[in-house]
Amino acid sequence: MVEAGTTLPRVLILGYGRLGRAFCRRYHDAYQIRGIKRTASPVSPCESVLMPIQSEALRPHLAWADVIIFCPSSGSRGNTGRGDESGVADYRETYLGNMQFVLARLDGRPVRVILIGSTGVYPRQSGSWDEARPIVMDNDRQRVLWETEQALARSGAPYVILRCGGLYGEERDNFGWVRRRTELVSSELTDEPLALVHQDDVCGVIDAVIRRGAVNDIFNVRDDSALSRKRLFGRIAARAGIPIAHDGAPAATDRSIPNDKVKRRLGYRFSAQSILDYLEA
Repeated sequence: MVEAGTTLPRVLILGYGRLGRAFCRRYHDAYQIRGIKRTASPVSPCESVLMPIQSEALRPHLAWADVIIFCPSSGSRGNTGRGDESGVADYRETYLGNMQFVLARLDGRPVRVILIGSTGVYPRQSGSWDEARPIVMDNDRQRVLWETEQALARSGAPYVILRCGGLYGEERDNFGWVRRRTELVSSELTDEPLALVHQDDVCGVIDAVIRRGAVNDIFNVRDDSALSRKRLFGRIAARAGIPIAHDGAPAATDRSIPNDKVKRRLGYRFSAQSILDYLEA
């Protein structure tokens, strides 16, 4: 509970989408929350303002904030799911372009910036990819994520980077793409442990970052399930009646993304439903 007369921390969410609304639903009594987004969204208990991030009208909102949560959606600028140069350019503008715009307008204020990044910053190489391991580049989208992190880390603003696994939860597609397939192929079903996380747990980690005053740090944010592609996608396919076509054995991999640091440094315990329990429910 917040004592009477206490000023609540002011949190500005840039890219006020599904994650932002989830954070607002959970923590609107603990913070003053304002969201910035390009299009109208479902009703939320928090204030939202319609504008692109790259607008000079953003300045008073940046001046208002004690904490900025940076989580623009790549879907906000065209079809960034494409593999062509235009798709990568849109992706770069959404993440790196927006980040550079915001940092240039903080005017030296010590506002804390929390970047909702991705475990996609890690390469598809074997081994344990903890937060301290040097990153090797192997694709353009990974490089955009890395350059966005670097722009923030080198800006002088107090920051925290959350490298989040694949999000699931309310309002999300939750692997509907598997159900829409006419078949899966056996080579896709590897034993690689997936990095997944319920968006409510991401909200909990953000809250822990703010409350504990964490700055200038990076955390992997994934739940404890570490299900393999074979187990998760195979189970979804079986329930949906989707056949698995044999096209050879999957490539062996031992790539993993540990979440020990977020538990140790922030004392966080993942408590939301596992992906299998969530999908069953």
